[in-house]
Amino acid sequence: MKKLSFVILGLALTSISFAQTTPKKVEEKELRHDIREKREENHEVAKDVTHLNLKKAKADHKDVVTEKKAMHRHAAQLKRRGVKHPVSRAKHQIHAQDEAKKYQ
Repeated sequence: MKKLSFVILGLALTSISFAQTTPKKVEEKELRHDIREKREENHEVAKDVTHLNLKKAKADHKDVVTEKKAMHRHAAQLKRRGVKHPVSRAKHQIHAQDEAKKYQ
């Protein structure tokens, strides 16, 4: 009886832990979105600096920093899951998606 209760408890804990984790594909997609958003924000900062809108550029740069933190957070999660070089893989996937859109 004691063994059965331990087995049931173990099964319950493992099922709960699996239910809380997100799949790798979802995390990779979030990382790709973070990289795209960071690129857009960097473009806005460069445009504002070019047009001498320094206050807006400074505010936009804060957004870039938050996007960069999110990107590194998602990359760390993927590294823990066993994905090697998640940021460079995501950048290659973005490039492949953009190239595929060009020729459609």
